[in-house]
Amino acid sequence: MKRTPLFRIAVILVAVLALAVPAFAKDDALSLVPANAVTVGMVKLRDMRSSPLSSMLFEQTDKMSTDGEAEKFLTDAGLSPLKDVDVLVVATSPRTNLGSDADVLVIAEGRFNVERLSTAIAARGAIKKGAYFITPEKGDNDHDHGAVAFLSASMVIAGTERAVVAALEARANGGTSFRAANGLGMDLARVNRNATAWALVDVTRAARLTKGGQIHTGKGQAGEALSMALKTVSTLAVWATDTGDALELGAFGLSSDKETLELIEDTARGALSAMRLAVKEKSPEMVSVLRRFEVSRKDDSILIEGSIPASSLRDMMAKKRASN
Repeated sequence: MKRTPLFRIAVILVAVLALAVPAFAKDDALSLVPANAVTVGMVKLRDMRSSPLSSMLFEQTDKMSTDGEAEKFLTDAGLSPLKDVDVLVVATSPRTNLGSDADVLVIAEGRFNVERLSTAIAARGAIKKGAYFITPEKGDNDHDHGAVAFLSASMVIAGTERAVVAALEARANGGTSFRAANGLGMDLARVNRNATAWALVDVTRAARLTKGGQIHTGKGQAGEALSMALKTVSTLAVWATDTGDALELGAFGLSSDKETLELIEDTARGALSAMRLAVKEKSPEMVSVLRRFEVSRKDDSILIEGSIPASSLRDMMAKKRASN
């Protein structure tokens, strides 16, 4: 079966992010996100476990084959990621203001057996260095070591060594200033607070980390026009909220340039119309689903919102399984 663009969007927003918060607290995952982060993504796995809709994803994940050594490590560590991890956050931050090198930090909230995790990772060559472990593999220099820190029975962090060290220092000082900093944290309030998964991107600084500085939006004249417009977008965000009855999707782009916002609005509306035409013959039921998506423009932003009924998602998953 030929997959519809909407199906791909749904899978990317939910499945990929899940592979990338509860009420804000002093020691929650967001309290350790670097203030200068250029990308931040979060998934509330706990909420997904309790939803019949999201459970479809877990059902598929359970059937996936796993690497033998990875499975043995999880057994030795007494860890079941799908059951023990409640919140997962991934943040990327530049090492210098104008450079293209970045540090990555992964923060997990849940239930962890610190003693068994420490023993399991040490048995595989990790070296204890103060409050964290350095993993055996490293990059071109010592600063590219991977590191893991088991902060408590409810929080684990991992990433490049300098990112883990910075997070440990931030935790000791009461957390970072991410939420209050003049960056992505300032735009966090625009994201649906009840979202099951979300991602924020500082477009300009994130593009610098790609070393090419290009944002690819597709081929053709429309794609080139949108690519040019996105160069003046300051922030992009996407989110997905699992209500049990439907998957609500949303995205926004911020810009101070009126022409940019108009162009993105026109392009988004045109893309939705093209998608409706593309699925009209082979998947006519998707036309009504696509009509649920709306595009609106404000003085400083473009907002796209819509929802996919649980029944439609189940049908898409069933067709996908039948085509495999």
